[in-house]
Amino acid sequence: MTNNLKLKAIGLSTVITDKLANHSIITVQDYLTLNFIELQRKTGLTYQKLSSISEDVNKFITPLGISVSRLLQPSHVIFNDDLDVFLKGGITCGHITEFSGAPGLGKTQLCLQLAFSNALHGKVNGVLYIDSEGAFSASRLLDIAIHKYGIAIEQKIKSSLNRIHLWRPCSLKEIVDKLISIEVLVVKEHIGLLIIDSMGSIVRRDFGAEKNIERGAQMCSLSSSLKRIAHDFNLAVVVTNHVTAKVESSSTRIDCKSTSIPALGPSWSHWINSRLHLFMALNKRRLMVSKSPEIPELIVDYCISKGGLDIQRETCSSSPY
Repeated sequence: MTNNLKLKAIGLSTVITDKLANHSIITVQDYLTLNFIELQRKTGLTYQKLSSISEDVNKFITPLGISVSRLLQPSHVIFNDDLDVFLKGGITCGHITEFSGAPGLGKTQLCLQLAFSNALHGKVNGVLYIDSEGAFSASRLLDIAIHKYGIAIEQKIKSSLNRIHLWRPCSLKEIVDKLISIEVLVVKEHIGLLIIDSMGSIVRRDFGAEKNIERGAQMCSLSSSLKRIAHDFNLAVVVTNHVTAKVESSSTRIDCKSTSIPALGPSWSHWINSRLHLFMALNKRRLMVSKSPEIPELIVDYCISKGGLDIQRETCSSSPY
C-alpha cells in the first residue's frame, strides 16, 4: 500500500512532483525502482536534490516503531463520569467501538465528551477527530468543558483543545488514501484516541444505499486498516453509525413491520469489537451495550444536558432482549 502512494501525498513540492511526473515517476514505487544515476539522467535534478527527496520518501516506507511507553498506557479511554461505571472501565484501547443510533440521540455528544475528557485528563496524549458530516462544534465542546468538568481556566481549556486534531474529509476515498498520513500523525502526535463521526454518513453520501464493488473494497480497506492501527498502536478507535430500516417478513403484506438496525451491513459488524446503541423507548432515551467481548448486554436511561450525555444510574438493568 505504501509503494502505491503518490509522491504528492508525502509532502513534496508541486514543482518537484510535476517534474518527476513528466518522466512517469508518480508513485513511491516508481521512484524506488530507479537508482540515482537513472533519476539524474531522466529528471536533470542534482544529487543533493535527489538525496533530499529520498529522505522524504524513506520517512514513509520505513516501518513505524512503537515506544515501550505506549504499552504502559491505560487499557481504556474514559469519560470520567458514570459512563465508565456502566461500561466497566470505559472504551477499550486496541478495539473499534461503534456508537449507533438515529439522528439527534447523542452520538456526537458522546464523541465530544470522550474527546475532551481524554484531552483534559491526559489519559491519552492526543485525539484525532475525523468529522465527516460537519457535526463537530467547538462551542459545544466548550459547554461540555465548563458544565461537565467544571473547567473555567482559559489556559487549561486551551491546552486541552490543542491536543484535539480535527480533520474534515470530503469522501470515504480521501480517508482511505490518507491512511499512511494518519499513521504518521498517530506516531508524531502520540494519538491515543481516533474518532470518526460519522462512518455511516460518509458511506451514504458517497454511495447512497447501493452496495457495489467499489464501496465494498473501500470499506474493507478502511476497516482492516483501522483494526490494525488500533492494535499496533494500542489506541481506541470510535466510529458513529446511523440506522436503517429492516422489514420483517409476514404472511400478509399489511402485517409487515420494520425495525431500526445499525447501517453498513453485517460485514461491517464483523470488523467492530463493541457497539453502543442509542434508541428511544417509552419516551425515554436509552443506551444499550449490544455487542462487547467484555461485558454483557446492558441498558441504561440517559438524558442530554449542557454537560453532554448523563447516565441515570438507577435505571441500569440487564438487557431483556
